Amino acid sequence: MSQTERNVKKQDLTLELLGFPKTIFKKIRECSKIAESAHKDISYLWIRVSKDSEKANRKKQGDGLNLNDWLNVVDEAVSAGANWLVLTIQVPLDQMEETIEICRWAQNTYNMKVGLFLCRENITTSEIKVLGSLKKELTQIFVKKKAFEKFKKLKEMGLFLGIADPQEYGDKPNCEGASKLLYVDNEGSIYTCGLVVGMKNYKLGNIYDRKFQEIVKDPSLPHTVDEKIHKVSEGCDGCPSLLMRYLKK
Repeated sequence: MSQTERNVKKQDLTLELLGFPKTIFKKIRECSKIAESAHKDISYLWIRVSKDSEKANRKKQGDGLNLNDWLNVVDEAVSAGANWLVLTIQVPLDQMEETIEICRWAQNTYNMKVGLFLCRENITTSEIKVLGSLKKELTQIFVKKKAFEKFKKLKEMGLFLGIADPQEYGDKPNCEGASKLLYVDNEGSIYTCGLVVGMKNYKLGNIYDRKFQEIVKDPSLPHTVDEKIHKVSEGCDGCPSLLMRYLKK
């Protein structure tokens, strides 16, 4: 019996005690198999969460991705090899229940690491409580350099705290490259990376139209960013491909 199978059996027992239906067991087993058989083509799924995107999570398909859509996005990313879910968050954590549910799904179902880039200068007690619902060993928090001191209480809790903007703006990004990540916006559009969101030339497709694995393997799509625009800017803040390079130092 593989380690994944043992983990799934243990998880089944926990869920059964909590009263979860057998259909959930089946879904988790299927997802665990996806994780085991995934091609390791990409490493990171990057999502930006704004006030508009959080509202859209509650709308019908066509108006923005809802919770089930986002869970399927995570499933698709894992099938393409992703083992990191990174979110750039512009909304207070205690106002984004559905987004936190996406993080829990990634951690509990796939054992994915979750990185949260918090775009603010401080954190409230209620937000800290929300972070407590995530798996500490699979959660990393990133903030801007100027705000780092105000978030040190998270380190005292045993959470990892890192810098979201490790390079000076204008430099050439010291990242692992766009080929290692996929960026998904609120409408389900997929881009080469967060630096080129909204640029039609770098749009790889939409989650409603193509599978992640098809996109990753399609050589006709732009899996790199032109050198002329590949410069560090605010669009690089929280970029998993950039942050992980610095964490490896």
